[in-house]
Amino acid sequence: MYKNLLFILLPGVVACNSSGKTSANTPDSIGSYSAGVDTGVMTVGAPPENPQAVPDTIRIEGDFNGDGNLDLAFGVLYRKAMEKEGQDEYVIRFSNPDIKPLVTGYGEIRLINEGDLNGDGREDISVYQAPLHGCTYVMSSWAFTKNGWKQISDPWLVYNGCNYLSDDDLQNRIVVEDGIVYYYQEDPDDEHLTLVKKEMGIK
Repeated sequence: MYKNLLFILLPGVVACNSSGKTSANTPDSIGSYSAGVDTGVMTVGAPPENPQAVPDTIRIEGDFNGDGNLDLAFGVLYRKAMEKEGQDEYVIRFSNPDIKPLVTGYGEIRLINEGDLNGDGREDISVYQAPLHGCTYVMSSWAFTKNGWKQISDPWLVYNGCNYLSDDDLQNRIVVEDGIVYYYQEDPDDEHLTLVKKEMGIK
């Protein structure tokens, strides 16, 4: 069903995203991993032309630019690691060509539609990103602005103990209560990795 949906969407989406180079001011990734990445390599459309060849492609939908229409977001593997122990690089591309790509950098990614965390009328995206080694993942949250993607909180660590986190688990990591945004993080000093609620601090 998913593959069929991708191929149904493919002709129109690729046509909308075939202009070649993307904007040079695409925001950098989490931390400083992808500072200076040449985003011109991201010429493949969203979804990629051969979904079966990109098993790590993730798809979510939401109104990320606030125009009242649903947009599709695809986590796309766009650069393979050059070294055996290296990591592939990923980017988030969108079905709407007016939404600039979001460079996420090294490590497999999963995407979460968080709803509107910063009150700007647009739905925001969190990125759950794998580490190079070990079991400590990184979460970061982003909002689309007229100048491109903006990181709206400091990244934080997910100590998952090498356990798989379901979509529901990831969706419930960030909550809004009485207008305040919180995130749930494991206590690394607790052998049971008990979740502790912390205020997120939206920028």
